[in-house]
Amino acid sequence: MRRISIDTLGMMSPRGATFSAATRRRNPWYLSRPKLLTTCVFFGILYLYLNYGGRTVLIPDDSFEYLKDDSLTDIHNATLGFQKVLVLNLPFRTDRRDAMTLAAATSNMKLEFVDGVTGNSINQKAYPPPQENIKLSNGIRGSWRTHMNALQRIVEENLTTALILEDDVDWDVRVRQNLQRFALASRFLSENKETLSSPKYKIENHLNPETPETSFHILSENGITERLPSLSLLSIYKKQLSYSHPQKNGPTSPYGDPSQWDILWIGHCGSGFPRNPDNHEHTETTTANVILTHSNDQTVPVDKHLKAHPFQGSLDPLALAYPNHTRIYHRSTGGELCTVGYAVSQRGARRLLHQFAIKAWNGIFDSELGRWCAGEDPQTETPDAARTSPTKQEPFVAKGEKLAKGKERVCLTSQPPIFAHHHPMNGESDIGGLGGGYARKYETKYLRYSVRMNMEKLVQGIKDYVDQWPDA
Repeated sequence: MRRISIDTLGMMSPRGATFSAATRRRNPWYLSRPKLLTTCVFFGILYLYLNYGGRTVLIPDDSFEYLKDDSLTDIHNATLGFQKVLVLNLPFRTDRRDAMTLAAATSNMKLEFVDGVTGNSINQKAYPPPQENIKLSNGIRGSWRTHMNALQRIVEENLTTALILEDDVDWDVRVRQNLQRFALASRFLSENKETLSSPKYKIENHLNPETPETSFHILSENGITERLPSLSLLSIYKKQLSYSHPQKNGPTSPYGDPSQWDILWIGHCGSGFPRNPDNHEHTETTTANVILTHSNDQTVPVDKHLKAHPFQGSLDPLALAYPNHTRIYHRSTGGELCTVGYAVSQRGARRLLHQFAIKAWNGIFDSELGRWCAGEDPQTETPDAARTSPTKQEPFVAKGEKLAKGKERVCLTSQPPIFAHHHPMNGESDIGGLGGGYARKYETKYLRYSVRMNMEKLVQGIKDYVDQWPDA
């Protein structure tokens, strides 16, 4: 009898000996080279984007408008995106505490006060070297110790970040909008370790108007640059750029990874442009010397109003180097004065407490802090020896080079400042006379819609704010 095989699925070859067609259909998909290549490329791009990709953030032209980005939402909270806001205040200055409390309430801010001390209340054994610091004025010594008490609290409570304000501080009603834009700059300046010479960074060079005569005399004349390498903040976040991200599961902040910065010096009465490291005339453009620019910022007064003190012979260098309504962000390596408002990370608080409470301190605190950010340490020798042989910190190191972790100091600032000194009627500084001995007019420098100058309107719920520094 003859056997008949019926191929109902068409799987047998005409010769009935093999299942070659079925074998071909059962080949695993991943053995196909084009599909394998496409899959590898897809997952490779996805990995790079998730781990190294940038984000596109649109910065509104309207200075009252907030940035719509989830990573910046913490700045809307009552502590402006920091864990705490600490205010330094002498207990007997209840007038200043009242004014600060009211200003904070109208701005939906939550404050904690740190009781200030006077110099004559400090035991002589409590001073760090050198012994000459005991001869400083009562106000200077009290101010130093009050700042140390704030830093001590931050370290003791292990705060990731904290904002320290003096009790005569003022801010614009658009403070959160200003801080959002600053946060974008601080992330880039603290986290980016690239050399900014690639085509994706469009660097523009502006002439530096600073001279040895106009620069801050708390520093030496060395390091003043001829040109200011500048990069638009808008260009950085208008398209995706790649640079290292903060460590996953580590401490977070809208202002960038707190393990990558020490001080955000955003309240001052004058700041110098970044200096070249180690007095080198020619150096690569990195975040150590680049200046981020934000043009057409209507929170910035026109150039003729950019002057921290009435005794200044000329306008701030910012007014001479950049167009009207330009705000800039950069490293604080060119000197800075007045500790009106500054934020510290836990890393920064520990470093400052070690430096100025234990190791050495010998001058008014804001000047000493300015030198520290510029890389110069206070000395335990005589003042003359300290001026001639300052200790320098390690320089900025670009990606690929070696440097012991933790040596670089990262202090960032904004010009004009986001927080500024308010000079009330008949106000007197507890450190050194009326407004430092110079300011005698009822005003707040740099701030257009000042909270203090519009206090009555804010309390009454009136939004027709007075512009201190109109363009006309």
